[in-house]
Formats: sequence, C-alpha cells, structure tokens
Amino acid sequence: MVISGDDPRRRWIVRLIAELSAVLQEDITFAEPLEEAFVGDDAFCCAIRSSPPHGNGFRLCWEGVLGMELIDGEPRASVSLFLYSRNRRLGQMGDRNGSFLELVYEGSLEHGGRWGTPVWLRDDFGEYLAYESYGDR
Repeated sequence: MVISGDDPRRRWIVRLIAELSAVLQEDITFAEPLEEAFVGDDAFCCAIRSSPPHGNGFRLCWEGVLGMELIDGEPRASVSLFLYSRNRRLGQMGDRNGSFLELVYEGSLEHGGRWGTPVWLRDDFGEYLAYESYGDR
C-alpha cells in the first residue's frame, strides 16, 4: 500500500506517540516499520515498545499496540499496553489469558487531546497471547 503525502494518519501517529511518551515519561520506539501500520484507507495499527529492561530490581518494560479505527464515522484511537517485569508479563490475578492496560485517546487526532486514565482489561478472546514476554513480536 502506498500512503499519499496528504494522508493524515502519519501525522496522527506521530502526535499520539509524542503525547503518550509525555504521559509515560519515557521514549517510545516502533517495533515494526511505520509503513506496515496502515490498515485499509482509514485505520492504523502499529506495534510500539519501551526501551528494553535494564538494571537489577524489577526490570520493568512494556510493549503495546497503538491503533485507530473509524467508529460511527469518527476516528477512535487507543493503545493496549503489556507490562513486563523480569520478562514475565504482568496482569490482574486470575486472568488465564492475561490482561493489559488500555488507554483511550480523548480529543481530536488532528488538533490534539489527551490520553485517558489507564484501565485494566481482560484478554477474554486471547488475542494478545503472543505478547507473553518482551520482544516476542
């Protein structure tokens, strides 16, 4: 797929990453080429991650999926984050398929907004089982 120069999704991704980086207070990198993020003509989905774990302690890091799709004709963006300590995925107790943090973007993708409060969600359908440890994807 060739993305035209006037496609706003590239700008939106850059804005969302910058604002998420400010909220998390750490750098964010792409886990795959940005060109692979564009889905159809009106959505995107890209893998992102923190720096690899370092030091001794908890050795915390995360990976995530940043996405946007049109819902009722309006763009809706969110990010699902998978947290790791010592390369083991963290989540809520009792969730066999795991859980993840979800943040929804509130505001305009074109003019700015803010990331909402993180909420733990269960991976009821097992769609994120491949994120068992940092760097699996």
